[in-house]
Amino acid sequence: MLSIVLSGIIVTIAIYRLYKYMYERPPNFPPGPPRIPILGSYLLLLLMDHRDLYKAAIRLSKWYNSKIIGLYIGGALSVICHDSDGVKEILNRQDFDGRADIFLARMRDPHHNLRGIFFTEGPYWKNQRRFTLRHLRDYGFGRRFTELEIEVRDEICLFLDILRNGPKYPHEHKMMKNGYVLIPEIFYASSGNAFLKIMSGEKFTRSEQGILFETGRAGFQFQAGGDDYGKLLSIIPWIRFFFPGKSDYINLRDGNDGVYKFIKSIIDKHLESFDESHERNFIDLYIQQMKAQQKEGTENPYFNYEQLILICVDFFFPALTGVPVTLSLLYQRLLLQPEVLRKMQKEIDEVVGQGRLPSLDDRINLPYVESTIREIMRFETLVPSSIPHKALYDTKLMGYDIPKDSFVIPGLFAFHNDPELWGDPHVFRPERFIGDDGKLCLKKDKSLPFGAGKRLCAGETFARNTLFLMVSALAQNFNIKQAPGEKLPDLSKNFTGIITMAPKYWLKFEPR
Repeated sequence: MLSIVLSGIIVTIAIYRLYKYMYERPPNFPPGPPRIPILGSYLLLLLMDHRDLYKAAIRLSKWYNSKIIGLYIGGALSVICHDSDGVKEILNRQDFDGRADIFLARMRDPHHNLRGIFFTEGPYWKNQRRFTLRHLRDYGFGRRFTELEIEVRDEICLFLDILRNGPKYPHEHKMMKNGYVLIPEIFYASSGNAFLKIMSGEKFTRSEQGILFETGRAGFQFQAGGDDYGKLLSIIPWIRFFFPGKSDYINLRDGNDGVYKFIKSIIDKHLESFDESHERNFIDLYIQQMKAQQKEGTENPYFNYEQLILICVDFFFPALTGVPVTLSLLYQRLLLQPEVLRKMQKEIDEVVGQGRLPSLDDRINLPYVESTIREIMRFETLVPSSIPHKALYDTKLMGYDIPKDSFVIPGLFAFHNDPELWGDPHVFRPERFIGDDGKLCLKKDKSLPFGAGKRLCAGETFARNTLFLMVSALAQNFNIKQAPGEKLPDLSKNFTGIITMAPKYWLKFEPR
């Protein structure tokens, strides 16, 4: 009898402790779902929508009738905000400038250290970000720069020639068959090569560009292998030892290795030919800082070899994969709404004609083209949950208490689909950014595809300029056509890795 009573007491205590664990929350914390050991609420998100976790989070917001929800992602106390004002507050307030420490960020470095710009914080991040942006600007990054525009247009001219005359080298034959090209792979070299010129002062000729396409595929593989919140690997990293394939560890590892080794080879080449009396590019400037610190014997220096690699990886990724993926999403939309392409072509024909390629000077007179690019970046939010921020202090958000070190996630997809901001957010309508005078109206563009505040994506200017030059040149010179028997794009097959992505598809660019 005593043993039965003791068993009952033990079971009661265990149930109470489990209940308390599942439902206990910090005082005045946003409402949200219960948690389970190890996974927290992450399993619930996976069960609700394993392809697009941000959509699961939006459904939870509706369930709890709150535009801000609190939950545990693994053991990390987390806040997900779907309120437009709250999203802007997270992006712009210094309190939320921290970065979540997740395994997905650490696995990029061979020694699993947090390096680079995107995933670091504090004085280290501020020092490296300030130095990098200041000196990359000297080579055209982040501002209008005539020499860079010439480089981008050279790449576009080469690209147009490939589309018109077909493949010439083995790496091109892999992406071109019977007049059709593989999207987004065909775009990797053009945007990647232009950024390499900024970073390293060099670029690859057409015959050498096979390595760029291979690196682009690796970058695509890495982006596809993650998710909004760092993947299951960031919650239980040891799962990679038991399920390396199903956990996507192999895809992430191999994708990261491809990009890392490519950048490492460029930096090693610069180290071998480095001359203190002759600064050729940004990499040389950084190496100069490394060597100066070595002479001073500085302990734990900001400037080091591994950090240089991941800084360059961070800035190379958007050019290598972000621009091509955005183009792939745009061309899906143009297949579904061909009238948009016709309107762009009409505007370009009237303003630019056919005698030359559009330039950045034409942008002000091509409002529909520019608005189409802005609309695709709103409509298909590339990073739906941004990169998770972290609260640096105990603070408040929308009336709730947010404990220090909580992950704070701004719902950019929800922001871009808020009916109060956009009226008809689920309609792809470039005209929404055009004023009554027929010109582009920046006041109407409240979108935040690159984030905001101190964590604003540093590649915004480069990406916007490159997209404008590529989209306008392609629209000027080509119509598009699907392969015979191909159905129109099924957007339900698009998925969210680290960024929103479309499955690869074939497309024909027919000269006009």
